[in-house]
Amino acid sequence: MKKSAKNSFLVLIPHRDVRGVVRKCSERLVKDGLNGVYPFPWVLPLATLSQPLNIEELKCFAHSLRGFVGTAKICVGQAATTLFPTNKNKMELLGWQVDLDIPTNIFEVGGKKLESILSPMVIGSFLFPSACEQQIDAVKQKLNSSLREGLSFRAAAVANLSWRSFDADGEIGYKWKIGKLCWLPAKK
Repeated sequence: MKKSAKNSFLVLIPHRDVRGVVRKCSERLVKDGLNGVYPFPWVLPLATLSQPLNIEELKCFAHSLRGFVGTAKICVGQAATTLFPTNKNKMELLGWQVDLDIPTNIFEVGGKKLESILSPMVIGSFLFPSACEQQIDAVKQKLNSSLREGLSFRAAAVANLSWRSFDADGEIGYKWKIGKLCWLPAKK
């Protein structure tokens, strides 16, 4: 098995209730015959990193993000895609866009570790090769119809996500690991 270099991301992890709804919608699509996609761990990639943030940097980011969001809910919107940088292939992350426009100064906590901010911000469900435009549009329509009621959250955590592709006998796959969660503090 050939492994590629590890990619590091800063991710926002919505409360488990929201992840549960997203997971059920994703599983329903797979059960209905969706294929040619790779699963994604129902988190919101915020930025690419040259190396993972340490726990103090994560705590600082969580506090800054809570200060920005305040007591407002983070709303989940329509299905969307964002370019997901992997070592080997150009991939699109498909999921639900989140109504969250984080000011760039909040990312300064990452210092030189921060490489780029991902936009639009999407709670991931699947990875597609970028060349599958028609399939992506069809899945977007199904995702939009499967999430009819408004979905939002206040409780969330930030963490490092390490991401690696591998090639096992010509079959490409992806492995990920989510690091220690650092919850956004409660805002009163």
